[in-house]
Amino acid sequence: MKSLSASSAVALSVAMAIACGQASNAKLMELQRVRSGSLDVVVLSADDALRHGRDTFVIEFRSPDGMLVDVGEVRGSATMPMPSMPMFGSMAIKRSDVAGRYAVDGQFEMAGSWRITIEWQSPSKGSVTFSGTVR
Repeated sequence: MKSLSASSAVALSVAMAIACGQASNAKLMELQRVRSGSLDVVVLSADDALRHGRDTFVIEFRSPDGMLVDVGEVRGSATMPMPSMPMFGSMAIKRSDVAGRYAVDGQFEMAGSWRITIEWQSPSKGSVTFSGTVR
């Protein structure tokens, strides 16, 4: 009976870690790196691209020596240029347990080239805009 309880506890812990996005074996691939001043803004995903519909991914802020940098509050927006009216996506960005790494819940209604803007508050106010491909 003890082994059943222990294995149930382990299975529950693993399921919770995966659900919270904290699984240590989750490999993230770098999709894009953009420089803004002395910071690199890096977009990472478990997939090989951002996906249309609901998607989760990671944004990191790195110093020139590669160290993660906490930039405070981060906001993001996404638009897809269209002939008559742009399409708007959404990005809810929140801090992760690792300083300088932010979890993103995105919503991109269709595949294609999106204009993505990321803004932050510190160490000094900054922003970066780049084209990102959504599949």
